[in-house]
Amino acid sequence: MAHVSVFAVIGLVIGAGVFVALVILAFDVLRGDVGGHQTMARARRLLVISTDDRTHAGAEQWMAEQRKEHPKLQFFVLAHKGGDEQGLFMDVQASVERDRPDAVVMARHDEDSHSMQEGAFGRIKEDLAIPVDAIYIPKESGA
Repeated sequence: MAHVSVFAVIGLVIGAGVFVALVILAFDVLRGDVGGHQTMARARRLLVISTDDRTHAGAEQWMAEQRKEHPKLQFFVLAHKGGDEQGLFMDVQASVERDRPDAVVMARHDEDSHSMQEGAFGRIKEDLAIPVDAIYIPKESGA
């Protein structure tokens, strides 16, 4: 009978832990702390990446719009030109370590794949420990 009570106590402790974890998760979801777009909406410091004149112009326009809606946002701009994915990735990592943004936004061409797992964007999204999102720049807004 003593063995049953030990297992019952262990079961109650595990059950209480699971219950507390679920309550914390529920409050995080209600506050918007779970999910990429909610996290992006809560960010105060954004690293914005552009890779050419067109994405840079589109990113500048997007940042101007964001400043109107969210005047407290702080932007760090990484204008990486050259198409070298490894160099871009290394520059992004250095900027994240130096500037400590809450999230990263990469300006991409609208005709590029919208898949999150392709190219430099996919690698950045996969390897960074902070949220990464993209904005897509149409051809008409090019430089």
